[in-house]
Amino acid sequence: MKVTALGGCGAMGRATSRELAENDTVDELLIADADLDAATEFADELREDEYTGEITTERVDVTDHEALVATIEDGEVVANALPYAFNVDVMEACLEAGCHYLDLGGLYHKTQDQLELDAEFDEAGLTAVLGIGASPGLTNVATARGAQQLDSVEEIHIRTGAKGGGEGFAYSAKTILDELTMEPIVYEDGEFQTLDPLSGRETYEMPDPVGEVEGFHSIHSELATMPYAFEGVETVDFRVAFSPDLVNICDVLIGLNLTSEETVEFKGVETTPREFLDWHLDRQPKPGAVEEWKSFRVDVHGTEDGESAHYRYTVVVESRLEDWGLKATAVWTGVPMGVAAAAVGRGEALETGAKPPEEVLDPEAFIAELRKRDIAIEGQRIQP
Repeated sequence: MKVTALGGCGAMGRATSRELAENDTVDELLIADADLDAATEFADELREDEYTGEITTERVDVTDHEALVATIEDGEVVANALPYAFNVDVMEACLEAGCHYLDLGGLYHKTQDQLELDAEFDEAGLTAVLGIGASPGLTNVATARGAQQLDSVEEIHIRTGAKGGGEGFAYSAKTILDELTMEPIVYEDGEFQTLDPLSGRETYEMPDPVGEVEGFHSIHSELATMPYAFEGVETVDFRVAFSPDLVNICDVLIGLNLTSEETVEFKGVETTPREFLDWHLDRQPKPGAVEEWKSFRVDVHGTEDGESAHYRYTVVVESRLEDWGLKATAVWTGVPMGVAAAAVGRGEALETGAKPPEEVLDPEAFIAELRKRDIAIEGQRIQP
C-alpha cells in the first residue's frame, strides 16, 4: 500500500508520517509538501530509523489541481495534514485520482462543505474520513463506542484540556484564531444554536496530570456530524481549554479589532486586520518539542435496558520527546490519522462515501489499535 502524507513534515503531519512509516502494511510513504527541503530532511530522519518501507518526497502545490492529481494518483490513500482551508480541494483531487482520503477536521463549516461530496465518494467506491485527529477524531470514536453500549443516545458532552506545552500557538495560528473568534455552534433540545466566541466558560476536571481547567464553547466539527450520526440525540456540546495566556492574547486581539475581516487601506494597500495578523503570526517561531499532556473527556448519556445510563471516555496523551521529538499536540492529532489511513487502505472502513469517524471506523477495533501506540482511551459506566 502506498500512502501520501500531504503536509507530512508539518507540525501535525510529522506524527502521521512517523506512524505510517512504522506500519508494516505501508510499503511506500510519500511525503508531499510545499517545502521540499524540509520534506527531504525529515525523510532522511525517518530512513535513519531503519523503517522497512520506501520513503519518498515530492514538492506539491495543492492549489494546482492537475499537479496534485499527478502527485497522488499512483497511491491508494491520501492523509491530508494541511490547513483545513484546503480540504475540499484535496478531496476533489482524490476523486479524480481514485484515492481514499482522510483529514484532521474542518471546523464545522468546512466539514459541512465536505459532506456534500459523500455521494461522489460513494459512487467511486472510495472512503473519505472527515476529521480523524484528536478532536475531531478520537472524540468521535469514543462517542461511537459509548453509543454502542446504549439503547438510545440523548446527550453528548465533549471537553478537552492540556497541561504544559510551552508558550504561543501550539499549531496553526490561523486555525487557533478561528477556533477562538468564530461563533460556536451547539445542539440543544434538538436545535442548533449559535453562540458568542469564548462564551460558556466552565471549570471542569480532566484526568491526571491535567487536572482542573477552564474551557469555553468553540466552533468544532463534531457538531457538524454527531447530531445526525446518533439518532434521537437531543444535546451535543463541545468545550476546549487553551492555556490562559493564549486566551488572554486572543482576548486582546479581539478587543483591538485585529481579527476583523473588514477591508482597510494602509499606505495604498488594501487588506484586512485578520489577513495581516495571519501573515504575521505564521512567521513567528513555533514552540519546540516540550513536555505536554493533552486530554479529552467525552460523556455519553442515554438509556440502557430501559433505565438512564451514562458512559464516560477519557484519554491522556504525553509528548514523545526521546524517540520522535514531538509534543503531545502532534502525537494525539497525527497518530490517529496514520492508524486510520492504514486501516482504510486495508479495506477495513465500514462504509464508502465522505463520512465522519463515528460512521466509518469500527470504534472497538480502532481503540484497540490506538492502545498499542500508548493512546489509551479508557471507558467507564458512571453510576447515578
